[in-house]
This record gives sequence, structure tokens and C-alpha cells, in this order.
Amino acid sequence: MDTRKDVKVPGIPFRWTTNLTDEEICEFYSRYAERIKEPIQSAPVKKAQFIISIRMGFLDFLEGYCFWSASGDKQTVLYRSNQDWELWNARKEEIAELRQEQAAEEASEKILVMTEDNHLREKTKIAMSAGDYDTADACVTSRAELRETFKQFRVMPVEWTCWYPDLIFAQFPISQYGIKFFCRFRPLPQSFTNFGHWFSVRCGLKDEALVEQTRIIYEKGMELFPESGSIAQAASLFFRRVGKYELAMAVCIKAIKHGLRDGTKSGFEGRLKRLERELKNQSSIG
Repeated sequence: MDTRKDVKVPGIPFRWTTNLTDEEICEFYSRYAERIKEPIQSAPVKKAQFIISIRMGFLDFLEGYCFWSASGDKQTVLYRSNQDWELWNARKEEIAELRQEQAAEEASEKILVMTEDNHLREKTKIAMSAGDYDTADACVTSRAELRETFKQFRVMPVEWTCWYPDLIFAQFPISQYGIKFFCRFRPLPQSFTNFGHWFSVRCGLKDEALVEQTRIIYEKGMELFPESGSIAQAASLFFRRVGKYELAMAVCIKAIKHGLRDGTKSGFEGRLKRLERELKNQSSIG
């Protein structure tokens, strides 16, 4: 039967939400009139008080029973035969069993996935120790692909959710591996600012080799995200830190030309002036 709302039956009080016919409502009311009527308040209710009384229960009716609830003049009566209730309970049990099976399957799948991830992590360490960066890159990429494939897993161990590929690629002597990875898996300005920072302090390179490889990271980031002031700011700070004032100033000039902001009060204009003063002081000392 379809459920009807706000049903009014001649000679029967209340508004009904039910799947019963009008004749069945009459029969239900004749049997349970005393049970379902609004109870008399023992004390008067003040105007400022708001009391909502909800009554409910299961009442025998026809070849089954009804779920009944009432509030004020609204009566809700939903009838199901005994067979309907048995089918409903059986369906609930089937759903519960299915969910248990799915949970067991997911748990097994998680174990397999984590085993593969741990294997790839160890292979990455071994490859990096041997200087085989192509293999290490392939392993890190496979780990990222695992996370893409099984991203429906909502609860995973810490080593799965808290992994930092930028810290891994920062130990490579060539920045191109990390650039390729982040262009594919995390194409965000923050990926390039983070990677540029960690590479500059962990790659083990020095002097011109360090400057050249780190410069490639920031230039790629600024190419992909020309409206990001954060990458230009990070690049300027790096070049200043390694004493490459001309490169730092060039970044600021380009940022000013494109109207970028770095989050500071004076912006790239103030940053450029400070760099010019520092370069002048360095030249006078030299």
C-alpha cells in the first residue's frame, strides 16, 4: 500500500499519515481509540512553555501489526503483515551480512595493498642507496598510483596517509624526477614551494649545481602557476640565501610586472629594494 498524508476520514478525528484505507482507519480507530487519544494534561501549560508529546508503539492489527506514533492531532499508522515484517527483517539481516562480507574483503585488500606499499618503500631505499634513481623514481610513482587506485579506503595506517614524496625526491641529485612527479600527481603551487625548499637543503649538492637544480624547480612552478606569488617569494628567498642576488632581483621584477603579491606589507617592491641594498653592501665590502 502507498502511504497517504494528512488524511481526514468523516466521523474519525485526527489527521492521519498511513498506508491504511479509509475503512481500515475506521476499524483501527474503533479498536484503539482510547489508546491513541491525546492524554489530558495534569497541569495547565503556560504560554511560554512548548511541550511536544510524542507517543508510539506497535499495535496488533489485521494479519500483522502497525507501527503507531502520535503528536497532537497527527496520527501516523503504518501497517505491515507478519509476512512483510519477516521479509523486512530478513532483508535487514542480508544487508548486515553483506556489509560484514564487504568489510572482511576490504580488510584483506588493505593488507595486500599495504604489503605492496611497504615492498615498494623498501625497494626505493635500496635503489637510492645504490644510486639507481630511475628505479627509485619508478617505485615512488607506483606508490602514488596505489593511492590513486585505492583512494576509496577511508581508514588506513599512518604510513599510508602520511607519506611525503617531496622528502624522498629531495634526496635525488636531479630535480627533474620530483618535478615530473608533482606535475602528474600534485599539480599545486604548494607542491613546488615545498619541493624547492626540501631539495635545496637535502639534495647534498653545493654551489652552482645546487643553484641550477633548485632554480629548475622554481622556474617550472612559476611557469605552471604564473599567478602564484608564493612560488616567486620562495624562489627569491632561496636565491638570496645562496647569495645569488641578481637572480633574486630578477624574480621580484618579474613578479612586480605581473602584479603578484607575497603576503607582506611592502610586497615584492619592498623585497626588491632590500635586495638592491644588500647587493650594494656586498659590493662595497668586496
